[in-house]
Amino acid sequence: MLHSLQPKHFSNDLRTPRRCPECKRRFRYGNGIVFLAHYRELMTGETRQGLMCFCSTACLLHWEPCTMLGLMQ
Repeated sequence: MLHSLQPKHFSNDLRTPRRCPECKRRFRYGNGIVFLAHYRELMTGETRQGLMCFCSTACLLHWEPCTMLGLMQ
């Protein structure tokens, strides 16, 4: 997790390669969208929230269930 207002403190982290959980495309962490998204726990089937990084807003919106998007307003 990045906890600094000084970009020089985490410039290496922003270059870290990531894989989008929705489309599986590779991208740099600094070019992605970090969002508090919902996911289903495989073992329990329970819906949970967690910070996730997506390659684009389109992938984020495709991942997040429409019923959950209404809760953010």
